[in-house]
Amino acid sequence: ATRLDSREDPKRAEDDDELTVYGVNAGYNMIIYNTSKSAIAFYGLNESGERRLKQPNGIAAHHNGDVYVADTGNNRVVHFFNPGKELKFVRSLNKFNAPRDVAISSDQTLYIADTGNNRIAVYRNDQLVNSWNANGDLSHPTGIAVTEASDSWSYYKDAFVIVIDQNQQRLQKFSAAGQLLAGKSMTSLKKTNARLAYAAIDYYSNIYVTDIANHCLHKFDRDLNYLTSFGRRGSGEKEFNEPRGLAIYKRFGQVIIAEREAVQYYWVGADIRDVHAVIEGNPAFLSLTYFLTEPSYVTLEILDAVKKPLAKPMDNILRFSGERRELFDGTWQVITSEIPPHVTQNHQPMKAGTYIIRLTIKPTYSSYKKFEKTLETRVQF
Repeated sequence: ATRLDSREDPKRAEDDDELTVYGVNAGYNMIIYNTSKSAIAFYGLNESGERRLKQPNGIAAHHNGDVYVADTGNNRVVHFFNPGKELKFVRSLNKFNAPRDVAISSDQTLYIADTGNNRIAVYRNDQLVNSWNANGDLSHPTGIAVTEASDSWSYYKDAFVIVIDQNQQRLQKFSAAGQLLAGKSMTSLKKTNARLAYAAIDYYSNIYVTDIANHCLHKFDRDLNYLTSFGRRGSGEKEFNEPRGLAIYKRFGQVIIAEREAVQYYWVGADIRDVHAVIEGNPAFLSLTYFLTEPSYVTLEILDAVKKPLAKPMDNILRFSGERRELFDGTWQVITSEIPPHVTQNHQPMKAGTYIIRLTIKPTYSSYKKFEKTLETRVQF
């Protein structure tokens, strides 16, 4: 999914979220893409010879118009170009063995999961510039995603490559040169029946992967710490039937998910869990812990036992994903560290009573105007 340069009008901001989205239908040997908000086009229905696809799988697109497809059955990768509303054949890249996926970075470097050759092939300007298998750390890679420091929509300006391998049971993180940085097997997460299909990376370098066997998405942070899963089997809201292809438009947090027989469209949201409030220390302070699945704007309100507002110590404060901890004194001022002896001299202790802690979170993308979640917990001192 991308916003094509050729369709960009700098004078019109209202259409900035109108994307060109490419999908692959391997069973019909074709590519599906949109030419407007309401029009669909196809490539592969009438092509022959070199231009005919055979069991294509992964697809990647750049905003300049370049499109690459892992043409698995033909043991090649095909380069296309879209000047605006039509996909044009450019050339074939050969000498692969059943390649399953492709990814293109913001600087137009192409990464290919060359499954049968057990390697990652790296191309620039359709020329091979590197090939690596990380000293044997790869095992038949089938999915790949990349983020690059030059990406306009990247919070951390990270540069790394995510690879799905080991019979679709493992996720690994590599440098662009092929150095292994981190790894996470689904077995270690007690998800032994997982079947990971494709991966995508968002604005905060969070990593999303589709799981065909469990009919869901798994979400990891940039260090491959597990954050959450989303979805279950079914045909209703927040349900999937064998989710496969996955694309994220980083600017607005738009997520497109291809299932076995359908496509679903989401915006990145946020969730909060494991909220605990306790009084600790002597003199006493309020300690609040919670877990965020996504960087979020957090609002914290303190109410008394009958829900009369007492204070709002946090108002749309950015907090990052993972386990968070907030500490407050008796005037509801934030204490940013643990409770050392000198803090008790500068901060008033808690007063006895019953307090209701209300937490409201919103995602940081454009969706913050539409979605929020509120949780309350009670603490007595």
